[in-house]
Amino acid sequence: MCIIASVPRGTTIDKPTLETMWQHNSDGAGIAWIDEGKVRVFKTMKLKPFLKKFEEVQKTYGDSDILVHMRIATHGSVCMDNNHPFNVDTQTVFAHNGILPQQFHPPAKRDISDTRYFNETFLQYQKLAALDDSRYIDHLGSVIGSFNKLVILSANPKLSRDSYIINEASGEWADGIWYSNDSYLSYSRKMKWGTQSYQNSVSRTAGLNTSKSTKSTDIGANCTIGNTTDSFDEFDVETMAQWGLAPADAWKDVEVRELTFELMTVYGYDTPQDMMEDFCWQVRKHGKQYRIECQFCHATLDINQYWPDCKVTCKNHVEYGDFHFPVDVEDQEISEEEVLIDSDNEEDWYIEDVDAKMEAEKIEQRQLPFSEKER
Repeated sequence: MCIIASVPRGTTIDKPTLETMWQHNSDGAGIAWIDEGKVRVFKTMKLKPFLKKFEEVQKTYGDSDILVHMRIATHGSVCMDNNHPFNVDTQTVFAHNGILPQQFHPPAKRDISDTRYFNETFLQYQKLAALDDSRYIDHLGSVIGSFNKLVILSANPKLSRDSYIINEASGEWADGIWYSNDSYLSYSRKMKWGTQSYQNSVSRTAGLNTSKSTKSTDIGANCTIGNTTDSFDEFDVETMAQWGLAPADAWKDVEVRELTFELMTVYGYDTPQDMMEDFCWQVRKHGKQYRIECQFCHATLDINQYWPDCKVTCKNHVEYGDFHFPVDVEDQEISEEEVLIDSDNEEDWYIEDVDAKMEAEKIEQRQLPFSEKER
């Protein structure tokens, strides 16, 4: 799902780390910096020119923040047009890591990334002068969801900083650099399927033909529309296997298949690979059966759950109260005001999201400083 590096002034990324980032995210790279009050952007599809440019920018413009992005394509072709960073306006650019919510997925006929579509339909209409307001930062984070990260680099003199990180807590700091995930490390649990060697090994195990492409990969200045439906079936089996998310034969397991359908309905996803990549899940064999599990702690998820029972120390641990969907609470003690009885089946009990009203009020309060048009 790509990687962003936000490089504060006076810091740098060494060459081996940049090469590792590329190894895991090799569908294009981009760098943005500030030069005499203007934002400059350089994009390339190859590592060598990127390394040369990064060294040049670091030496000449290292007294301001630098933005780095390397891409693994999930939506849209592998081409320069889909490469990050993107211009929001003449003074501001941004890069994204993750897979955006369904409302920001581009129409099937448009061969662009979800990030470009998000920029065209939402971000370019925002008043980014509000970035110094922490409430606005939180608002943007809630719009894209906590599994997505943005870094915005701006030369706008009205702003107090060069860089703004959206959903900062979902990434990590190392040696003064903020990374959107751990694929800057030589071994990355989260991004290990990003390398072509890993994809090929998984594909061979699953008996898939890695030479067959399901979309155009025109590496040039402009993107071309590819044949995205030729080999995709309902579960996008080949893609799941290539990404290392699920073996091809896992979908013969009826329980896993039905649970995946149900989860896609609950979370509003069209494809299982988007859902599992967003949530850091995978399908692996437990005994004789396949199960959906957390990629980090391997906690499994069954038909009565909507989230793996991850340990508190796991990166994927989420408290039930953070979600806004019914959760089975059989054998749990709950007060009368916290429960609703399903009118169709009085034996089914669910926790009501008692914080939903409070959350709505918080969002309303965050919006007060903005005019109705801006909201």
